[in-house]
Parts: sequence; structure tokens; C-alpha cells
Amino acid sequence: MADDADAVTVVREVDDVETLKALSDPLRLAILRAMMSDVRAAHRVKDIARLLDQPTTRLYRHIKVLEAAGLIKVAQTRMVSGIQESQYQVAQFALRLSRDLLAAPGNAGDLADAFAVTLNDFRDRLVRDIISGRFQPEPEAGEKPDAGEKSEAGEKPDPLGPMVVALDRRLTPERATEFRSRLTALMEEFNRPDDEENAVVPVEFLLMFWAPKEPVGEPVGEPVGEPPA
Repeated sequence: MADDADAVTVVREVDDVETLKALSDPLRLAILRAMMSDVRAAHRVKDIARLLDQPTTRLYRHIKVLEAAGLIKVAQTRMVSGIQESQYQVAQFALRLSRDLLAAPGNAGDLADAFAVTLNDFRDRLVRDIISGRFQPEPEAGEKPDAGEKSEAGEKPDPLGPMVVALDRRLTPERATEFRSRLTALMEEFNRPDDEENAVVPVEFLLMFWAPKEPVGEPVGEPVGEPPA
């Protein structure tokens, strides 16, 4: 039996704590990421388990949590040896946290947990690729990867080479607003569905932007835990 699995939201805005909690688990995040590698495919639980090198029985509870949160959905079902087997599909191409969810003071702990899981997951994949030698520019045609001397071709920048940027600076309100707006436009462009047949380049992309503000009601400029002079 096939269900209506054609409509996939491009970007889902997460605006409730329960969905945030569903994302605050390393294994659930790994399941979601594995499924989002092919957003239009229908995935069997045992295939996801094989990709993640996990026992199939361990995934079922996490699959149900993701389904209850609306992050994945049943794409189709079939009978296998008298047992109904469900195949799942992601319900969105990308996720974005709502302003209200970010602004509510009572959500601080859940937000911290979700960000910690996401950053740890990204860090683990980054370290894995560095150690395995995958975090390197592609050698130019005719260049030996382990050559001791650089050739002229080897000095050309790889258009898909790694790019790591960390910024911590002060901007005028106008420039900060413009910069954030441009980043938002870039993310919307990045999240657009691509040509499936030609989408052959795996891309790891983490983008964060925040302008720290003093908590409401907290003293400004006084060390935490120390009495004022």
C-alpha cells in the first residue's frame, strides 16, 4: 500500500519543545541525517540500521519518536511474511528553529541540549574526515596526491576544497542586519532541491550566526558569582 509521500516540505520551522527534544539525541540525529541523504527515497529500518552499524531493534523506538514529531513519515507499507513493513521518508529538506522557540527563556536547557548534540555530531564527522584523509583538496588531473613537490597544476585552488572560517567581531547594527539577511538568502538557496541525477558532490555545511545579548534582568559588566566592588 502506498501513501501520499510526494509532498516534502523544503524547510520546516521547528516551533515546539517536543520536536526540539526529538532532535536532541545523537542516534535520532544520525537516523535523520542518513535519511536526508536521499530525501525522496523510502527507507526501511533495517537499511538505516545497516548504514549506521546499529542493531535494527535499537532503531524502532527512535523511529517512532521522529515519526511522532513529524520529522519523518510513512512513505509506503507492504506485507512481508505476514508482517507489515513500513518504509519511511523525511518530511522536510532542512530544519530551522523559530524565533519564538529561541526567545523563550524556559527553553534554554532544551536548546542547549539540541545544539550540543548537533555540534558534537558535526565535530565527529569533521574529525573522521580529517583522520581518514577526506578533508583535503582534490588533486589536479595528472598530479600525484603524494608527490613531494608541487606542480603548477597542484598550486591551483580546488573549487570544492575545504573552507573553514571563524569570526568574532563587532559590526554596526546595519551591517550585522545585512550580513544576517544575506546568510539567510544563502541558506534558502542551499536548501533548494537539486537535480537528483547530477547531485553527486557530498557537502558538509555548518552555518551559525548569533549576536550575544545580556539576559533581561541580569547585571551588566559584573562577574558572575562575585559580589560587586
